[in-house]
Amino acid sequence: MDEVTFIITLLKDNWTSAGSALVSAGEITASHNATPRFIDVRSIEANEGMRVDIDSESVLIVYEDSATTGYRSIDYAARDETFTFTLHLRILHRRDMTVNTFSRDRLQALYRIIRYILEKNAFRPTVYTTPADDATPPIGDADLIKLTSRNEANDRGKRLLGYKIGVEMKRFARTTI
Repeated sequence: MDEVTFIITLLKDNWTSAGSALVSAGEITASHNATPRFIDVRSIEANEGMRVDIDSESVLIVYEDSATTGYRSIDYAARDETFTFTLHLRILHRRDMTVNTFSRDRLQALYRIIRYILEKNAFRPTVYTTPADDATPPIGDADLIKLTSRNEANDRGKRLLGYKIGVEMKRFARTTI
């Protein structure tokens, strides 16, 4: 499993439970707990990646910024891998909403869900073919994943609110082939 697919699968598989936990804790409201549309920027399918209509839903675009490899010793028997990603969370600000801050509150709620998932799975995140099925072998794993940054990414002309979220994933001591 490639790394972008790993990040998308990790977020998708944990989204519902993370949202429910934050609603129960009073951190977000239930009206902001809808799952966004996950987009892999490398997709070549129609309406995935080039132009996306976000009138009815928010989107989370995931793309890999860089990958670096380091070797622990001179014999190259094991390598350490570091991947950095940008999660681009976008929401359309709708003027027809009765509450003017709905879009900002939804953006903040979606960010809290992403942060919750990444913090709960910070050490040894793993994804399976069936969500929450620890009996089957994992289809992807890492050793460490962490949130590194968050930047505003608003476009007033298009009425888009958004965050660019930096994520770093590490895999240690992977054997070379």
